[in-house]
Amino acid sequence: MTPADLGQLDRHARRKAIRLAYWNGGLWAVGNGLTSTMLIIYLAQELGALGLAVGAIVAAPRLLGLARLGAPALLARIASRRAFCVWFYALSNLLLLLLPVCSAPGVLGSPTASLAALVLLWSGYHLLEFFATIALWSWFHDLVPRQVRGRFFGQRERFLTVGRIAGMLASGAFAYVWRASMPGAPRWLAYAIPAGAGALVMLLAVAPLAHMADPKSADANAAGRASLGPALRNAALWRLVAFGIVFSFVNGTTQAPQAIYAYRVLEFSLLAMMLFRSVMFAGQSLIGPRVGWLADRFGNRPVMVVSQVLIALGPLFHLLSTPERRWPLAVAYVAWIAYAGINVGLPAMLLKLGDRREASPRVSIYFAVTGLAYGCGTLLGGALFDWMTETEFALRLGATVLDPFGAFFLFGTVGRLLAALLLVQLIEPGAFCLRDLVSAAARQSRN
Repeated sequence: MTPADLGQLDRHARRKAIRLAYWNGGLWAVGNGLTSTMLIIYLAQELGALGLAVGAIVAAPRLLGLARLGAPALLARIASRRAFCVWFYALSNLLLLLLPVCSAPGVLGSPTASLAALVLLWSGYHLLEFFATIALWSWFHDLVPRQVRGRFFGQRERFLTVGRIAGMLASGAFAYVWRASMPGAPRWLAYAIPAGAGALVMLLAVAPLAHMADPKSADANAAGRASLGPALRNAALWRLVAFGIVFSFVNGTTQAPQAIYAYRVLEFSLLAMMLFRSVMFAGQSLIGPRVGWLADRFGNRPVMVVSQVLIALGPLFHLLSTPERRWPLAVAYVAWIAYAGINVGLPAMLLKLGDRREASPRVSIYFAVTGLAYGCGTLLGGALFDWMTETEFALRLGATVLDPFGAFFLFGTVGRLLAALLLVQLIEPGAFCLRDLVSAAARQSRN
């Protein structure tokens, strides 16, 4: 990368901008941890949400993610990424700040209206954040030299992980202390107050962005003008998308049953759930560099396949959890540390499957399509769970009878294993392939 590509920033200005990027990531992560999806789900259940409503909370932001298809064109039209990021992040956090106020019982007249306001504000917050993040990643591309980009993202990921864990534990601890020390107080406030605090902290995270240098290169505009056409004709990309569709749909269908089971059946507090998720994120952070080395050494595909098989064990541990024996649920979050393999392998695969100038369209297509699959799966899973509960559905497997929760957890495991089989079929340029090895052995035997 030439000095012109880097916008002629001197070393001091670039280092200062990178430090500000770390601070932005750390503050944003604390706020994001305070206002996690799990907290919003607990708040919604206090307001009377059932399976479909919980599914809508998880699904709506992903369905709006279809807007990512417009990302390449958007990048070409941004005159100032700094101003765009500052305004869109600020507006998204202001919407989030309104969420606990507008969804409070009695403000809008009915529980249905309160839940509708919650879902709409939650979705609007995510939509504005999507577009701001698109510009931010383009900004990082030009700000950080290619030769140190891996170290930059690795260090920023550490800020994100530590901040998110701190935020999640703080919100969980607040909810626990509130409910224990003030049993007569409205329970929904135990979740609404951390949600508002998280929005304020993420609003503070905008300040470092306002002082970051913004070297806009010609490469960024070229990436923005890249057409979706070549990516749409990329067969290797569509194999990866096929995996993403199945994996995302199955993940989505189990979201509402998992959340309701932990809250209503196992009666885990928000603090306990945040502890489980903190262990999961900390584990991913610890093994991430090693997983990255394995992916560089043996290819992203085998790392993703092994990770996916381990991820499939999560719903099984939900199935084994009962009110009398709750600990297997914690093991599910240990198994989900394996998401590190998907988190590392997936972006690397997307970047390998074609020309660098078409990376933005590939990323946009993948996440738009799989986000749609996840959103549809979540809505379908929530609605189907409500129906199965109302009709007292039971799945009989020989002498074993599974209630709606058990049926969803079994489906979650089988579906994730099916996604692992699709991963085996991926085409990864320049990587070790067992099929190629078998073919070479067959040719050798014929000779």
